[in-house]
Amino acid sequence: NVADFAITQFFFEADPYLRLVDGLSAFGCDKPVLPGIMPVTNAAQVVRFAELAGAAFPPHLAARFDAIADDPDAVRALGVELASELCQRLLDEGAPGLHFYTLNRSTATREIAANLGLGDASSTGA
Repeated sequence: NVADFAITQFFFEADPYLRLVDGLSAFGCDKPVLPGIMPVTNAAQVVRFAELAGAAFPPHLAARFDAIADDPDAVRALGVELASELCQRLLDEGAPGLHFYTLNRSTATREIAANLGLGDASSTGA
């Protein structure tokens, strides 16, 4: 059996994902690869998860979050903004969809979807 699609672990910058997809295509793989997105709502928690998963949390992003670490609302707002920008770029570059790691907290994901014109941030969904 062959996989019908793949989902990446979460990441915070588009270029490595785009290189992965290009590399797979060069080998003749035409299966969709969904990018894994984890909205940053708590920077320290995401850094821990990234370390555990072997994912890179880019230093330039860490510095932006460190500068506002004492303001949880600002951290969350920045996380939603950056994830929205990342998702828009991925979709613009041809990503077949998005896979969100929500950690059972879907509000930020709904806000990102609304920012992308994909839904209403206030809807609860099922």
